[in-house]
Amino acid sequence: MDVKFSDFLHLADGQDLSPAANAAVRALGDGDTLLLDPGVYHFYPDKAEILNYYISNNDPGDKPTAFPLVGKKRVTIDGQGAELIFHGRILPFVADRSSDITIKNLSIDYSSTFYAQAEILEADRYKTVLRFSEDSPCEVAPDGRFAFGSNDGWEDIVESPLALEFERNAVSGVVYPSPCKPPYFPYTGEKKDHGFLGGMFKDVMLEKTGERIITMHGSLGFVHTPGNFVVMTHSSREFPGIFITDSKNVRLEAIRLYHTASMGIIAQLSENLTLERVVAEPRRGSGRVLSVNADATHFVNCRGKIEMTGCKFVSMMDDAANIHGIYAICRRLEAPDTLICGFGHAQQRGINLCRPGDRIAIIDSDVTETVETRTVVSSELLNPDELCLKLDSPIPPLGKHFLVENLSTAPEVHIADCESGNNRPRGFLLSSAGKTVVERCKFYNMNCGIQIGGEMKDWYESGAVSDVLIRDCDFDNSAYAGGTAITICPQLREQNPRDFFHGRIVIENNRFVQSSKRVLTAKLARELVFRNNSFVLNRSLPYHPANGETGVSVTNCGRIDIEELKESELKK
Repeated sequence: MDVKFSDFLHLADGQDLSPAANAAVRALGDGDTLLLDPGVYHFYPDKAEILNYYISNNDPGDKPTAFPLVGKKRVTIDGQGAELIFHGRILPFVADRSSDITIKNLSIDYSSTFYAQAEILEADRYKTVLRFSEDSPCEVAPDGRFAFGSNDGWEDIVESPLALEFERNAVSGVVYPSPCKPPYFPYTGEKKDHGFLGGMFKDVMLEKTGERIITMHGSLGFVHTPGNFVVMTHSSREFPGIFITDSKNVRLEAIRLYHTASMGIIAQLSENLTLERVVAEPRRGSGRVLSVNADATHFVNCRGKIEMTGCKFVSMMDDAANIHGIYAICRRLEAPDTLICGFGHAQQRGINLCRPGDRIAIIDSDVTETVETRTVVSSELLNPDELCLKLDSPIPPLGKHFLVENLSTAPEVHIADCESGNNRPRGFLLSSAGKTVVERCKFYNMNCGIQIGGEMKDWYESGAVSDVLIRDCDFDNSAYAGGTAITICPQLREQNPRDFFHGRIVIENNRFVQSSKRVLTAKLARELVFRNNSFVLNRSLPYHPANGETGVSVTNCGRIDIEELKESELKK
């Protein structure tokens, strides 16, 4: 049955349509379609339904939600070209414990950005003078911190935003991260240990020196370029554009993400996810530099199949896509068959990583070896920091750095005819043991276009890939800030494990356009095939030293089949 959103507009609170959206979603029965008329709709957090979530790689808490699809079956939301504008701290869409959900034909934007952008007026080794835009005002708080404002009346007072210089292409007018200026955290707080990201923190003192002008005093380790822009993301990761959890068969189609407060789309603990013609990019004519504040898409401990077709992810402050699981940390044995686990990163807390019947691996990360496998009988969060796994049989005593990986959350991945670029830092991060195919895609990212990782420290993002095919892709100025277009480098506690980490990886029929041969870095793959790939030298692109003579470096891999690149030069 078709349900018209217009039938609920009388429930709006002035311009705020959140009460109407909440009521319309509640009215949806199994198999219904909610239809929006073309037009512009505004949503505020004050009277929206509040849901509380722990969202992986984001921040937990109460989430005022405009369209809360909770416990729904065979439901479609068809925007029919509607433009949805969100004001302040509000979560646009949730699909929670739902199945066969489609969201399509709409755009998501925010009236005020959750980042600030400023023109660089002056810069030297010890100071940077910035003029912030009227759309993203910034003041100096009484205690010396950054005070970022908005048109909606909210304010973020932070001691260390994430900052990055952007420049404008003189020919195309496209704004993109500068190739030689690293991201950093301008830090206004007391001196402390910042952990594994410590090298990115730069101590500064702020001074307001004019209307919308702030001077940062302190050495950044480099000098900004006057005339370019500095972009600072200052919001916590609380409000992605679309959040999918514990759901099955979710389809997102013809959706534009002009701006979101954290990630664009984040899916966790879900099965069979399809993205078709999903676009993350700033709205034309808005003057805005960023689309989403973090990753365009992110998938955690999912299963079944992940498909992305005809999507475009540009101008993010983070990756285009990250597909991975989570390594839980073994804390103690409560009983011979009962394991208590913790989480290696604060943004993984509160997430139940397993279901009854899942197979898990118990890994000794000191030697990068699976020592036991078991079946989960029950999985329960004792509190946000502790996960209790009851197993089908006892396990022996555990060592210091033992991890748990859910072997049942290994989705197949198919990414076709997509593009990503003009973002910090990477394109697609692939860490699923399911069959993975990336084909006919285009990459022009600041750092690598494709990263195959897995890490047993810092972020604790699993895991090893088993079968990856990368073919017919165009890496045109990929890794333009340095590094290689494709990087296969797991971050392990042990530097040189006895056995390989990744399985079979095939890279074929791809084109690499760069200023020097910086094509592939690979290590710890059981089998690596690199064939029928071409390199086009473009001397006009930012120069970085080549990756050896061939552009390909391989260490500690097993069976290797590497063909030389077919070389040519782009003529002016």
